[in-house]
Amino acid sequence: MEFDFPPFRPPSEAGSYLIRVVRGCYWNRCAFCGMYKDVKFCIRKKEEILRDIDNLPKYFPRSKTAFLADSDPLVHKDIVEIVKYLNEKYELERITSYTRIKTICRMPEEKLEELKEAGLKRIHVGLESGDREVLELIQKGIIPEEAVKAGRKARKYFEVTYYVITGLGGVERSEKHAKNTAKVINDAKPTFVRVRNLTVLPNAPISKMIGKEITLLNAKQQLEELRSLIENINSETYLTCDHVSNYLFSKNGPIFFGVSGFLPDEKDEMLEEIDLAIKNVELMEKSGEKVLTSNDMYKLGLITL
Repeated sequence: MEFDFPPFRPPSEAGSYLIRVVRGCYWNRCAFCGMYKDVKFCIRKKEEILRDIDNLPKYFPRSKTAFLADSDPLVHKDIVEIVKYLNEKYELERITSYTRIKTICRMPEEKLEELKEAGLKRIHVGLESGDREVLELIQKGIIPEEAVKAGRKARKYFEVTYYVITGLGGVERSEKHAKNTAKVINDAKPTFVRVRNLTVLPNAPISKMIGKEITLLNAKQQLEELRSLIENINSETYLTCDHVSNYLFSKNGPIFFGVSGFLPDEKDEMLEEIDLAIKNVELMEKSGEKVLTSNDMYKLGLITL
């Protein structure tokens, strides 16, 4: 094929043009992640990227948004020119990109300003946890202070999405993980918080930690951690569980789809929804019916990620 399709994109970019600026992930050490383990990191030539931009209408329906991949397109030395070319060619309402916290921390504000002027509107960033111990355990390569710095810095120029993974610290660190993650969100003030629940992939290094350093959360514990996270977020943000990993399942199908809403305004309604789900799980398990998490469903081959 002439077009180099990126293998991953956020659910919110389902209708976007997809442009692969880099291949793989230059860090590629995060224990929970299996996305790029078999992809050698490389930065694509500018000419190849511009050719793909020219050919977007051949491969995608007409769109007013575009997404840049793989893990961190902002490290490309020509990223400002690429964004500008893309925006001018298609007059887009929004251009979005993955990036890393370290990248934003290192990038001069003049470069961020140039990217904004070129047309970059939103960035997707993996926070995963705001707890120092959990970040170390999963080899994220950042500390909480850097996550706060990057969030505050980037918000001057873009909409910022921070991803959080419930269950990432296991049962052992659940309370600290939730509360310290909420603290970072309160200080960094991202525009969006997108929640994923830890689902262990066979090729992810964290698979070797399960049953040792990490005990996976059951359905009730997953809900309780999510509740604690939301309860402790006081800054203005939109939190959403927009992924199948957040679902809980009975033998008849999903019984919980996650929650979404503006914080802090809709916090009470979100907590009430979680409390109701906790009661339902307790009743089902009391009657002898097991409630399945995304890990259970993935192992059974009943969901894909």
